[in-house]
Amino acid sequence: MAIELANRIAKESDFEDELPVGTLLLQGQYRIARLLNSGGFGITYLARDSLDRDVVIKECFVSAYCRRTRSRVRPRSQGAKPDLDLIVRHFLTEARRLATLTHPNIVGVRQVFEENDTAYMALDFIQGDDLMNLVQTQPTRLDPARIVGITSKLVSALGYVHDHDLLHCDISPDNIFLDSRGEPILIDFGAARLLRVGEAVRNSGPLVVKDGYSPQELYFAGGHTGPWTDIYSLAATMAWCITGEAPVTSQSRLAAVVERRPDPHLPLAGRFEGYPAGFLESLDRAMAVMPAGRFQSAGDWLHVLNQLDEAEGMNMRLFRRPSIRAPDPEKTAPTAETPAPALAAATPSPQAKGGNMAINLNGLNEIGGFIQIGRAHV
Repeated sequence: MAIELANRIAKESDFEDELPVGTLLLQGQYRIARLLNSGGFGITYLARDSLDRDVVIKECFVSAYCRRTRSRVRPRSQGAKPDLDLIVRHFLTEARRLATLTHPNIVGVRQVFEENDTAYMALDFIQGDDLMNLVQTQPTRLDPARIVGITSKLVSALGYVHDHDLLHCDISPDNIFLDSRGEPILIDFGAARLLRVGEAVRNSGPLVVKDGYSPQELYFAGGHTGPWTDIYSLAATMAWCITGEAPVTSQSRLAAVVERRPDPHLPLAGRFEGYPAGFLESLDRAMAVMPAGRFQSAGDWLHVLNQLDEAEGMNMRLFRRPSIRAPDPEKTAPTAETPAPALAAATPSPQAKGGNMAINLNGLNEIGGFIQIGRAHV
């Protein structure tokens, strides 16, 4: 009898992290169809809504601090409960803030709700493919004209995000989709943080780090994050689209700077043909190792893109403004107003297994996926 009881308890308690196919959420409004992916901050599902439409459901599930019993999300220990409660509250806060964003190149949030002792977001389902897969399977789709157009639209989208006091902090080729019309869509704001545009926010430690795409300030406690953080990641993503290779990690580049060795990252300018004059140079500047060397805002970068000469056979009308004169490099160079992180005081944050993700509860205001530029206190 005791053995049977023990087996039954084990069976009831031993569940996979993800919800089973067919699970109903929000009183049957959503039905889980299949798992899409799972990460350190949450689990993403394809679901069907009550009108039989595809929708993406993102569940707040930080596996380092919680487990699932049946459908309910429980803390891994009594000591983890306060942390888990705080994570869910921040997820809800950021999800509701994301729901206020309306932009053609940013994924839309349909609904935010609580269930199973955790929180959920219902997002638009995008019919298309991400840049990571496109570069690997259909590289000819991303010719110079398309890459320039995608970059311009995403820089504009970043400007919109930053104007709403948020940072994305997880831009990479797998977080940018091209939809069925060829429009780039920025997705997965799960690492976003609050921000006050134009000001640096001290990073209390990384929540998400992706080698090759994350700038060096996300690796260090005390790193200064700001619009320049997303700018680096977007430029690194476009560099992947051009070269087909992941960029050198910012950590390796920073080590070279500290040791006064040459930057292991090869500049894009002069290596690839078919791009309008100044475009590759703008990517190189956006990928400067030190934040002060990058564009300090999306508007600064877009201003440069708007000056690009029309290359032969390329349609640049989407972002070209001929009436504005090219900026004086000396006047547009970054100033000391946004200092680089103090290297001597920087200490790496602990990384999770695999080196691709770390969770730091000192920065729980960053859980939702964006950084709010300024109203956050870390």
